[in-house]
Amino acid sequence: MEPALPVRRCGIRLFAHSLGLMLIGLLLLKGIPALGAEPPSLPIQVSESPLIQLQKLQAQHNLDSSDPTTLLQMSDLYFEIGEDIYQEEDQKRQAFENGSRLAKQVLDMEENNAEAHFLYAANLGGAAQISGVIASALTVNTLKTHAQRALELNPNHAPALHMMGMLLEELPWFLGGDPKMALTYLVRATKAKPDYTRARLDLAKAYIKRQNLPAAREELLLIVRKPSGSPASLSRQRNLQEAQMLLDSLQAYP
Repeated sequence: MEPALPVRRCGIRLFAHSLGLMLIGLLLLKGIPALGAEPPSLPIQVSESPLIQLQKLQAQHNLDSSDPTTLLQMSDLYFEIGEDIYQEEDQKRQAFENGSRLAKQVLDMEENNAEAHFLYAANLGGAAQISGVIASALTVNTLKTHAQRALELNPNHAPALHMMGMLLEELPWFLGGDPKMALTYLVRATKAKPDYTRARLDLAKAYIKRQNLPAAREELLLIVRKPSGSPASLSRQRNLQEAQMLLDSLQAYP
């Protein structure tokens, strides 16, 4: 049985960044701040740092643990640390490589573990992006293979649905990009996990790119109006701030 891990991923932004593609096209963005702009500050209680969570896990368990639940928890934390915490490329690469190694250990024991397939692909993609090879056909195929396998094992695996959606949205057609199917996967991700903030934010951006502003507003409102029952992770805090910034920017449009 797969462990229940929190959906803390801030999305597959690294795929979009590495390909130099923007979710928000030039069709719509007169007067809308660039997505890289500093979002307004929101009063959100932030949860414990993933670095501290990882240190606690490492203290509680042998670093050579063969327990799949522990290995996947560590892999998940390494992914968040590499994507959200570390700034230096060498540190980020090391975190992603550690995360992919731990997920691979689980796959060697349990090939039918959907979470392991997802985390292996997510961490592998992070390491590849740092190395500048994310757009290679071989890397893309590997990422797709594991994301698709995760969905074969669990059709409602929200992070894998999100990953597939972002891959199809950001990849050029000759590497398998498919904007129509991308939207389908992103919608499925938000239905599978309604409180998956990053997937909903990326869905809103996809609607903006397609100039469907009413649909984008609806998704953004669902993000900013949903109360959080527990302290927000750093990634969730950033997602909430970005959602509010985009929502404010859309007020000038009918």
